Amino acid sequence: MRIAILSDIHANYEALSAAIEDIDRQRIDEVVCLGDIVGYGANPNECVNLIKQRCRLTILGNHDAAAMGMLSTHNFNFHAKLAIEWTTEHLNTESKAFLNVLPLKEKQYGQTFVHSTPYEPNMWHYITSLEEAAFNFQFFDTEFCFVGHTHIPVIIVVNERNELYLHNDAQIKYKNLNNSRFLINVGSAGQPRDHDSRSCYGILDTDAKYYFTRRVKYDLTQCQEKMRSIHMPEFLISRLEEGR
Repeated sequence: MRIAILSDIHANYEALSAAIEDIDRQRIDEVVCLGDIVGYGANPNECVNLIKQRCRLTILGNHDAAAMGMLSTHNFNFHAKLAIEWTTEHLNTESKAFLNVLPLKEKQYGQTFVHSTPYEPNMWHYITSLEEAAFNFQFFDTEFCFVGHTHIPVIIVVNERNELYLHNDAQIKYKNLNNSRFLINVGSAGQPRDHDSRSCYGILDTDAKYYFTRRVKYDLTQCQEKMRSIHMPEFLISRLEEGR
């Protein structure tokens, strides 16, 4: 089975469309979305609709929850709050109905999927260190756990000797890594923050025992023009081209 995993689209329809077009060229069996479909960008309803059409499994993200009033924006920064306020006003009935029933964490296809962390997914913790990753390994029992939230693609491995390490590559062949487990951040499809502006998503090939990251160019200028037309803060617009 080949599973494509997307996360953190943030209403960037141009990036999502480009990623989906690339997915269609990759002989994918299933598509999973790890949440944050909305927030920041100008096309929340279009992105929700495309995800609804293409993803068998979709997880709730914190921006999705905030836009639905399920989560306070108290801990959001100023720009994120403005974006959520606009998004909440512009979500249609169909989008709200879809977001309202999304799960926080799911085990499907023999793997674990969550937006933030397998530990307390409703608290929206971040995994930004090996220590935090080590702690979270005890809260899933599958071979892989896929997360988003930080917008930065990362592969973390615990091997059969219980040694934890950061895999310094965007791909990993795990055929010979017997009894190893993996915590993988798939990066962001709509707002990468690893200094690469291209849309980012991951593919797990369970037959070839191979995981790899895909990067896809998209019409960034059109996305920015749309954001300017709805008066999003320039900080949110300019950061897209810088991948930060």
